[in-house]
Amino acid sequence: MMTCPPCVVLYCCCMHHPLYFVYETLLATHMRRSLNNKRILITGASSGIGAVLAHLLAKEGADLVLLARRKDRLQDLADQIKQQHDNRKVILVDGDVTDPDVRHRAIQSAVEQLGGLDILINNAGVGAMARIENTTQETLRRVFEVNFFALFELTQSALPYLKQGKEPMVVNLSSIVGLRGVPHYGVYGSAKFAVTGLSETMRAEFSKYGIDVLLVCPGTTQTEFFDVLHQATSAPDLPKHRPVTSEYVAVRIVRAMKRGKRKIIPYLPAAFLDKLNRLCPRFVDWIMSKYA
Repeated sequence: MMTCPPCVVLYCCCMHHPLYFVYETLLATHMRRSLNNKRILITGASSGIGAVLAHLLAKEGADLVLLARRKDRLQDLADQIKQQHDNRKVILVDGDVTDPDVRHRAIQSAVEQLGGLDILINNAGVGAMARIENTTQETLRRVFEVNFFALFELTQSALPYLKQGKEPMVVNLSSIVGLRGVPHYGVYGSAKFAVTGLSETMRAEFSKYGIDVLLVCPGTTQTEFFDVLHQATSAPDLPKHRPVTSEYVAVRIVRAMKRGKRKIIPYLPAAFLDKLNRLCPRFVDWIMSKYA
């Protein structure tokens, strides 16, 4: 693997020097990952980004463990994948990702039926839209249980097997509201901020095991997110913007996995908001106050 003196990397990063971005590009090009024969566990796999990822990864030659609550959706997905890629193994685990027994069953399925685990994709999530003052305690706890605690505990349980994996990786789905707070997304954004911070810590701690960590921060995406909100009592009247498809996001996740990327924001307006917030946080605060 190519190396660069830490002092040079730190200087270039802090000064936003073009050489740093050249270094990042060269490093990503060097870190090509094959997904063929990889053993991959995907949570929240029954619809949206998770379901598309399952199709794309099977096409890449991966064997899959798919975890989600809706057994019928999982079975339909597995049937479609096997029809298109009959040489791939697809193992189904139906249940709530917040249930320790379900998480244990998913990991053991990978170990016992696939021989191990190479990649964990923490995609399961639940949303909520409400002002902080109107957010219920039940919503607060449910959103954090699904989006953060289950992710933390599943990754923790999978870690011994990832250490033994081939080109191991953890992929965490956060959100643009996990990079910049947005009115009415207080509890959901807080949980996603936790995922963002945890991912950075994982990247540092897991590096000694050769485990990469990819953080994905989508913007507005065509999924069932708004149809299954745990609480929906208010919403920001944001300017109209066209969402991207789940396919668009999933394709970019797979590409980032293969290239060894650290973080992607697969939505142009969201990427712009992230950069603007880092450059002019007070200005973005003022803008967001208009939608509170």
